[in-house]
Amino acid sequence: MALQSKMATVESSGVERGAVARTRMASLDVVRAFAIFLVVMLHSASPVMYQITSTPEVVWNMHNLIDSAARICVPLFFMVSGYLLLAPTPTNDTEPFRDVRKRLPKLLVPLITWGVIYRLEIAYVNGRWPTLNDVFFALRDMTQGALVYHLWFLYGLAAIYLLLPLLRRLFKDTDRPAIYFFGLWLVLLTGRFLSALTGWGFPLATYLNFASAGYLVAGHLVRRYSPSPSPSLAAIAFAAYVFMVVVTTWMTGLYSKGAGTYIEIFHVYATPNVVIMSVSAFLVLLYAANKLELSSPTLMRFFAGISACSFGIYLVHVLFLEFVSYNILGRPATSAVDAMFGISMTAISTLATCFVATWLLRLTPFTRWLAP
Repeated sequence: MALQSKMATVESSGVERGAVARTRMASLDVVRAFAIFLVVMLHSASPVMYQITSTPEVVWNMHNLIDSAARICVPLFFMVSGYLLLAPTPTNDTEPFRDVRKRLPKLLVPLITWGVIYRLEIAYVNGRWPTLNDVFFALRDMTQGALVYHLWFLYGLAAIYLLLPLLRRLFKDTDRPAIYFFGLWLVLLTGRFLSALTGWGFPLATYLNFASAGYLVAGHLVRRYSPSPSPSLAAIAFAAYVFMVVVTTWMTGLYSKGAGTYIEIFHVYATPNVVIMSVSAFLVLLYAANKLELSSPTLMRFFAGISACSFGIYLVHVLFLEFVSYNILGRPATSAVDAMFGISMTAISTLATCFVATWLLRLTPFTRWLAP
């Protein structure tokens, strides 16, 4: 999830286009706002996916459809990061490690703090008061991976920040390395996908996972080649997104019902279908945002407000979802419409509550670092 930063001016034929850069930044606010809402939608819908044997089929199918459509959420954040952070700036050459020094501490402090908070919350939910041992074990276990499922994203961001100096230097003079990197990434993730699907042992599957960096480069290439998508490109991208959502939903249902358990291979971020959905949705949202900026400045300010709090909302939203047991209605759905209504109400209430919580945390310097 890209943290708020000024959009660097983009050079075209040696001419700086600051006005265009500001337009693009406004467009990215729309992308971020949609992405964080889809994160909450995804996490509101996903628990039922694991209850395939105890959930009515029509209800499970609706959760599957929403889960599939929302899988673009995290890739959108990574593409926004690539769009912004790989843009050429005067300081890239003179201070190649500036972003690492600046951004990494701002990421690690919330990661450690929220990791401890969630570990203490787990202890309390399990019926005991948290102790200092919980804090110690939380700090120890963080070195092995995310303590709560959604915090893995911060590890991915940390890897991106460490890669930035290398990628910027590779992509500085020509787009060929970026195109090669993206193409190689697609080949590798397709190999991993097919090996998981067929049971064939892809020799590099265990060692290669460039999901975050691949989407980062995808965002960079969109900025280079289609920062303002044409109506025809947006229409094609929208059709591709809808088609791949249908395919993803159908294949997930087919494999899961055949196995009697949730098969999530088609929902993994580093799969060809999710890549197509994510890049397509990114282009559609950029096109829509450019139109909205001209027609509805008030709505754009709304998206900008959600965007500014998106990182904080991401960090805190699982606490609220746990509090309402991932269902604000407090009862299981009995129909597809009921399931859609329950997921939507849960996501909207979670987003609104966490937006207020993030806004309050950002009011003072003593709490702002919890929701940077």
